[in-house]
Parts: sequence; structure tokens; C-alpha cells
Amino acid sequence: MSPRLFSLTEKEKLKEKMFLAGPALLKEYGMTHMSVEKITAAAGIGKSTFYNFFMSKEDYVIQLIEFNRLRFWKAVKEMLGEREKLTIEESKQVLIAIINNQDSVYQYLTPEDEKKLSEVMPDKGQLDLKEESETLNRLFSMFENVREDVDVAVVSNMLKILALVAESRQILHESGYERTQEKLFEVLFDSIFEKN
Repeated sequence: MSPRLFSLTEKEKLKEKMFLAGPALLKEYGMTHMSVEKITAAAGIGKSTFYNFFMSKEDYVIQLIEFNRLRFWKAVKEMLGEREKLTIEESKQVLIAIINNQDSVYQYLTPEDEKKLSEVMPDKGQLDLKEESETLNRLFSMFENVREDVDVAVVSNMLKILALVAESRQILHESGYERTQEKLFEVLFDSIFEKN
């Protein structure tokens, strides 16, 4: 029996199914124990089909990161609609969503996983600092009332601290977690937006 040929639309749907399954699999198994079999079972396809889309599990994770990044920018553009800038309140919601996004791959990757990704595909691995700055500046260009003296490096570090807090939630006082996160977001927002 010859292998089944998929239309372009079918290929995109299958790939999206695999990507949508990724965060839950990473959360449950981590990258090390998330097998190709688990990915394909979640998408309802055979293991051999996986290799029509990805060279390896690491390639899959890197493409999953890009898939989520593109979904994020699409969501921001939809929020903007015909406007040039998001309001401060909308901008704050975007920043909160970045940290609390359950589909974020990075929260499920260990330092060893990130190292492996950068070794396997050094040109597509972890964001470098220049690209991080460019991404934040692009985001700031869509926000109203951004401080002229916004320190992108500090904001980037603060976002990473918020992400680390979210990832380490289980070791923090649960009763104070949300208030802690609110205080940290207040500092972040003061670093980005002009005071009224």
C-alpha cells in the first residue's frame, strides 16, 4: 500500500492538531519524555506521518514555539483592529496574558531542554537578546503612552522574573500568589507606561 498523500489544507490541519496538543504533552511529560508516539497519538495520526512535518522532536518543539508566537501576534493585531495603538488597559491585558498563557512552551522546558534545542538548531533556538529587544519594541509600538525612557532590558528581565514566579507557583505561598503577581505587574507597568 502506498503512503497517503495529504492536501495542503489537510497538512495544515494535521500540523495544527499536533501543535495544539504540544503544551499539554510538554506539561505532563516534559520534553525528554514527550515522545513522537505521544504527539502523533494526540493528533490521531501515525508515527511515520510525523516525519513528513518535522525532522525530530526538537524540531517539533522549535516549530511549536514559532506557531505560538505567530498566534500571539495575530491575537494582538485582532485586538488592534483598525486602530494604531492599544489602550493602556488593553496593553496591560496583553502583558498579563503573556505571563499567564498556558500554551507557552518555555514554562515547560528545563535548562537542559533549552540547551538541547539550541544545540540541535542553533539558528532557531532560544531568542537572543537582540531579538528579544526587537520583539518588545515592536510590542511597545502598538501600545499607547509608553514611556520615552522605557528600559527594554529591564522590562525584559521583569517579564522573565514574572514568568519564573508563575513557573514556581507551587513553592510559593498560595494564599499570597495573586497579590504577589499583582504587585510585580504594577512595577512592570510603571516601568513601561507614562503616569497619567
